[in-house]
Amino acid sequence: MAEIVIGSIRATYNPRGDNAAILCPPHPLMGGDRFDIRLDRIASELIRRGISVLRFDYGQPFRSGIGEIEDAKKCISYLKDRHNLIGVVGYSFGSVVASNVADYCDSAVYISPIPSINSITFSDARSPKLFVIATKDQFVSLNEGVRLYEEASPPKQILKIDTDHFYFGKFDILARAVADFIQQNF
Repeated sequence: MAEIVIGSIRATYNPRGDNAAILCPPHPLMGGDRFDIRLDRIASELIRRGISVLRFDYGQPFRSGIGEIEDAKKCISYLKDRHNLIGVVGYSFGSVVASNVADYCDSAVYISPIPSINSITFSDARSPKLFVIATKDQFVSLNEGVRLYEEASPPKQILKIDTDHFYFGKFDILARAVADFIQQNF
């Protein structure tokens, strides 16, 4: 594991194999960062399977989502110089960021995807994608999450987990499902 800086973006990079995943954290103004417990568990599972992982913190100050998308693009560029295939994973706010960079990646996972937040809107991508929907999400209704999935172009999959937005008690299920999808789409 290495603590690195890409431009001015602080990141944790775990090089393991030819392929990599970038993990987009939740909203930075609500405490979201690269050390989010859900992303930490997903990273551990991917690393265990020999997939490199890059987790990053959005640059400061907050730039309405547009700057955070640019941060993710810089991190993807860093990974593309070192790896064959790239998967992007985003949780909550990070799912909207991930959806806006997914066309630069080979697969995408959206955990508790949000239709829009701040100045950014969820965007469709051509790459294979997994929508992970919490059935009791208190921020994104089940109907909203399913609608995003239904409007997305194929190839796509959906996984509904009986939990709320924070996935407490479901971290292992979440981590395995994300790692399975990323691994299958490399």
